[in-house]
Amino acid sequence: MTEVKKYKGSFRKAAVRVMVYGLLLGCVLDFVSVFLMMGIPSYLAWRLYGLFRWPAGFFFGIIVSAGIIFSMRTVVEIEGEKIHISRFRRGESFWLEQFINSSVSRKDHIGSFIKYTTVKCWLIFDTTNEVKRCRLYGFGEQDLEAVLEAVRSRQAECLTDEEKAEIIQEYEREASEALIHGEEGGNEYWFPSEILIKKEKKCLGRISLVTLAAAAAAAILDAQAILVRNTFSLQLMFLTMCVFMLVCLVIALGAGLAVKKRICAERIIIEGEFLWVGGRNYSYSGIQKIRLTSPRRRSSSVFPVQRYMYVASEGKTEKYWLGSEVSFGCYGMFCRSLELAMVRYPDKLKYK
Repeated sequence: MTEVKKYKGSFRKAAVRVMVYGLLLGCVLDFVSVFLMMGIPSYLAWRLYGLFRWPAGFFFGIIVSAGIIFSMRTVVEIEGEKIHISRFRRGESFWLEQFINSSVSRKDHIGSFIKYTTVKCWLIFDTTNEVKRCRLYGFGEQDLEAVLEAVRSRQAECLTDEEKAEIIQEYEREASEALIHGEEGGNEYWFPSEILIKKEKKCLGRISLVTLAAAAAAAILDAQAILVRNTFSLQLMFLTMCVFMLVCLVIALGAGLAVKKRICAERIIIEGEFLWVGGRNYSYSGIQKIRLTSPRRRSSSVFPVQRYMYVASEGKTEKYWLGSEVSFGCYGMFCRSLELAMVRYPDKLKYK
């Protein structure tokens, strides 16, 4: 019997959205009911006021938002060579070979050190007549990553040994030609720690200037409140604590650069059945698992996403730093090369 893998968006995130939207809808209903009482005093207005005033309006908003959000959640099922996508009595099915890509759009609502970002995820299929984009309602980046891992693993399972060998040979041929012509992105990737750290310091330096300005502003406000007005409000204390935590974070990131330099991969060679990381050689058959930072992961703040690789082999796990968004731009190409080279062992490669 064919195993069916089912994926949904995070229940915790859906519950948070229910609470937030329920609260907003409850506030709107409470305002409308009060407005009706003031502007149109009548029996109907009294009834609406009694029905939607706080907290009844909040509970009504919770029920409505829960019904909408949970009924809109997309379910992705992977069964055999098919991908089923369903949502509230609507469903579509596609063959694995029709899957061509995924897409993620992000929208920042607060542009600051901490941003609230909404994420929309799609799976893209090549049908007979058109390219079909299927929205995955309720899915976040981690949920999409789990689906993509399952699709990649199932696609590899559907390949014969001959087809896997052809993929590996084609990859090695293209990589060799790239090296011969001096092109980047062959089977050798360089992560020079000196250059990467220099770029990281430049990025952190710009953030430090902004942090220093925020700390100076907070210090001036604190001094004025204590020395001039002889008071210290709760809001000012909250602002001061936020700036203090930001300063500590910047200091910690600066100190962490020394650790990143020590565990930097320096050079990775993907060759045949072996993976060379720095001066260490791993065979794919001997590797228990490789975990990588997802190439689709994006930062929700001004701090860039740091990328790491964890290689579990012979009962030990080695951690390697692979730069960040600002210091290594070919990370997506590197991940794709590793996927192709490990096509015989798809379950050993995981993204986080």
